[in-house]
Amino acid sequence: MTRTVQLSETASLGYDAVGSGIPLIALHGAYSARGEVRGFLEPMIDARAVRRVYVDLPGHGDSRPSSGVRRPDDVLDLIDRLLDVEAADARFLVLGHSYGGHIARAIAARHPERVAGIALICPAVPGERSAPAPAVVRDDDVSTALEPGEQAEYEGYFVVRTAETLERFRRAVVPATGEVDEETLETAITLGPHAADPDAVAVGSPVLVISGRHDHWVGWEPQQRLGDRYARATVVTAADAGHALPHERPNLLAALLSDWLDEICIPASDANR
Repeated sequence: MTRTVQLSETASLGYDAVGSGIPLIALHGAYSARGEVRGFLEPMIDARAVRRVYVDLPGHGDSRPSSGVRRPDDVLDLIDRLLDVEAADARFLVLGHSYGGHIARAIAARHPERVAGIALICPAVPGERSAPAPAVVRDDDVSTALEPGEQAEYEGYFVVRTAETLERFRRAVVPATGEVDEETLETAITLGPHAADPDAVAVGSPVLVISGRHDHWVGWEPQQRLGDRYARATVVTAADAGHALPHERPNLLAALLSDWLDEICIPASDANR
């Protein structure tokens, strides 16, 4: 069921929530929607005492129309409304993929004392872009089964092209891909600036950063340097993966998320023990 929080009639966030426990705000990347993150994350942490809150960022999915979202901090103001509903004054977790990773850092910079942990998956990082040239790790010639538009999307996103990743693309990525509000992307879905600079605010909670060595969209070297920004950072660069790392290396990501939650002391829920 889609829930909504609003700043105005044209500035809202659509989201849904699953499970019980500490709230985890889960954020997708640009040109996607909450279903992609839900598709890869649910199998990884559904046995934990975590309430997963899957958000459509402004301009995407159920967070349209969004003409009232005019600057990057408007996005954070909307997420603050969401936190009022889902976390009240309590501590919370935040996870983001791609651009959602940048937003996760910005949220933590606003609430450094409340954020219990940050997980950044192939996060976009402000500054000079440093990314490897496009490359293919493995190609089993499976994309010929797709229509031309989906084939181009799959091959532009995945560097591991196997029957398994094709199935994950069809199940999690295709349903999350749809129309977006381009004006909102240009004005608000950006890397800042933010009133609370993510690079300038100390966060003492556990931080996980994982990147793909073949990520030609956001790179992996700037993400490694995030280890210098956070006192309790675990930084991993995964071989044989690109920007679609959650779909290409799901077992590795699941293990790292489990370790991250262990460090935060989030147990398995009673119903799954």
